[in-house]
Amino acid sequence: MDQLYTVEAFSNEPEHRPSRGCVYIVTDLTGEQKEALVAREAVENPDRWLKVTAQ
Repeated sequence: MDQLYTVEAFSNEPEHRPSRGCVYIVTDLTGEQKEALVAREAVENPDRWLKVTAQ
């Protein structure tokens, strides 16, 4: 079975501050899906940072 990852995205933009900056949580991603998400977020949302945790 492939390694799965949990990805949490955070932003310091004012609209996200009431929720302590957590924008969304994505779970059960394979390594390939995780890499695609990280690459896409770097281009589309450079103001966010991602926390990737292996399950």
